[in-house]
Amino acid sequence: MEEDQTINDSTITVEPIKLSKLKKAEASFGSMGLTAGGDWSPDEVDKMETYSLKEFHKCIDQCRFFYRKDPIAGTILNKMVEIGVSKLVFDKGKLSDNEFRVFEAIQEKLQEYIENCALEYLISGLIIPEIKYATLTKEQVFDLGVKKYQTLTLPVSMWLRDPRTIKINSSMVLDEPSYYVILPEELVSFIMNRGTYPDGNKDIVLYNQLLTYYPEFVQQVLDGNKEILLENKLIIRRKVLSDSPYPTPFLYGSIEALKHKRNLRRMDYSIASRVITAIMLIKLGNDEFPITEDDEDAFTAIRSQMTWRNTSSRNMERIFQLFANHTLEIEWVYPNTEVLLNDKKYAEVNQDIFLGMGFPRILTTGETERTQTSDPEFASISPVKTMEKMQRELLSIVKGIIREITKLNNLKYIPEVRFSPINLNTFNNFVNAMSALYDTGNISRTSYDTAFGYNWEEELALKIVEKDKLEASGIEEFAPQPFSPQPSNTKTAPTQGKKPKKEEKEE
Repeated sequence: MEEDQTINDSTITVEPIKLSKLKKAEASFGSMGLTAGGDWSPDEVDKMETYSLKEFHKCIDQCRFFYRKDPIAGTILNKMVEIGVSKLVFDKGKLSDNEFRVFEAIQEKLQEYIENCALEYLISGLIIPEIKYATLTKEQVFDLGVKKYQTLTLPVSMWLRDPRTIKINSSMVLDEPSYYVILPEELVSFIMNRGTYPDGNKDIVLYNQLLTYYPEFVQQVLDGNKEILLENKLIIRRKVLSDSPYPTPFLYGSIEALKHKRNLRRMDYSIASRVITAIMLIKLGNDEFPITEDDEDAFTAIRSQMTWRNTSSRNMERIFQLFANHTLEIEWVYPNTEVLLNDKKYAEVNQDIFLGMGFPRILTTGETERTQTSDPEFASISPVKTMEKMQRELLSIVKGIIREITKLNNLKYIPEVRFSPINLNTFNNFVNAMSALYDTGNISRTSYDTAFGYNWEEELALKIVEKDKLEASGIEEFAPQPFSPQPSNTKTAPTQGKKPKKEEKEE
């Protein structure tokens, strides 16, 4: 009999499987110095310049910015001022010695002022000089080294107006435009309130100075005018085009290259900031030991240790001890720094900047981009012509000041004034040229000595003193040279090989 095999029914309980989700990644962003619509705006990068009134004023701001910030632009402009504004030379002509001292007394002040004019000429292209004259006392005149004058009327204030405050209107009939000063709101408020600033502070001294030196200007402001017509014959505009009354700044052709270079620097700064603020990636768990939502405490413990390290006020050791299990992994995420370390990206844009200014590299750094690829004298032709053009325009300001001084002091003659020549030749060529001019009688001793930095009158006085001392000591004035004739004395020098004859006695 087969044994009955029975299966007892029993209830099997199956518990539902609990699905655990992996812990979500978290990110903490520090301050990276980025603001929407700020200096990093694409509009600021790609915007091209136009030559309307508003854009011209912005162009001046950009030229000033690059002059201060870009080493190439700043160096080139400084070199052009230092080389181009050579020493002012006054020709005495028919002036007396005392009259000539009047102009010699202001030479240094004029030199410094013209250097400021030259820099403004290159940066903005618009020079609006303001010269104020006043009568000096006898003591002040004496301090200048001028004698026989009780009083003199000389420039006491020489400054330049900001071109950003100037509005230029083209003239339909005349070749000269009209210049207007756009008055700032603060200045208008200051004058309207008789020396009180909008914030309530007072400066009565400044207000009285405005009344003293610019009475007509103050009255026009009090009458409600916010644009003042300028009557200034010394205004200079650089390279004016037919479609605009505004001048062309020297840096204008290089602005696009300068902005591109600035953007490259921004890229480098951005990469460098990412390296400095590199991402620390902290990973807990792996495929065998995943971290789930229930393991929040593990993340909290790690976060607490890292936060405590960063915020502790104590001096921490360089090696930080972090306690965790074997599933912890810390990695540093860095950007690709290859482009940061490669400086070739600046070579082309720097070349564009040099070309835009027409200034050779050898005059700024003393070397060329490639060895033996440039003749310094040939490379200096273009910038010398530019600087000579600048000299001719700046000289009109100097001559205007000289004419006014002559008129105010009732002098009979106006001295000629000029810049000393710009010398960028090699020293050997310069010496040979000066020697040839002197040997052919085309220049004087004074000009010859001045070219080498000597004063002929001082050298003449020294030679007179030296000659007296040499004669007293019995030393020849010039050192003997090879094949020089030997000194002879028939009375004392015996004839070689013969005995001197006895003198015959007189009968």
